Amino acid sequence: MGGCSGKYHELLRQLQRQADFMQNPSMLLEPYIHIQGLDVPVLQERCKERPGAFPSEDALRGLSRPSFLHALDTRLSHTLHRLKALQKGLPEAKFLEAAVLNIRGFRNNIHCMAQLLPDTSEATKPTQESPWVLPSATSTSDTFQLKLEGCRFLSGFGRFMHAVGQVFRGWRLSPSRSRRHSPPPALRKGAGRTRPSSKGQRLVVRVQLLR
Repeated sequence: MGGCSGKYHELLRQLQRQADFMQNPSMLLEPYIHIQGLDVPVLQERCKERPGAFPSEDALRGLSRPSFLHALDTRLSHTLHRLKALQKGLPEAKFLEAAVLNIRGFRNNIHCMAQLLPDTSEATKPTQESPWVLPSATSTSDTFQLKLEGCRFLSGFGRFMHAVGQVFRGWRLSPSRSRRHSPPPALRKGAGRTRPSSKGQRLVVRVQLLR
């Protein structure tokens, strides 16, 4: 694990940028769809996230900050296992390698943020059952179904990372203030921030580790 920044707002900005980067479809989902030959409308419709596979933004906001970090770290650990399984079938997919590196860097910053919170007992206790159990890969020898399952998983992961970024944007107070996530007025009124544009980003993914 790399060194930690002791500056709360600097670390929070890093976490927001990392979440934004990983939720961008051009970084993971779109390259997977392309390399698996699923880039036709009728198949992309079948790539939608499985209901309940990842928690909603509302569910994440209902957690205390330490609990949120703990649940996020647990979910990312499971996600790494799924990505490594996908890598075995797609050893030439550099975008999967990049995603693994980015998630590792993201988890490092999550652990650093946990150290800055006033009460980290929930975030640092031994791993227990996550509030949401990540569905395991379906046991099937059908190659096409495996491709679709991977696509659905990555679609859900992108949506989940968008929700995570939105939660971090609500952490405007110092770590010693509010322990619950309270969306800013603009979000409560339905005028949330827009998602980052993927304009200018190519399908070819560069191995990039955000810290």
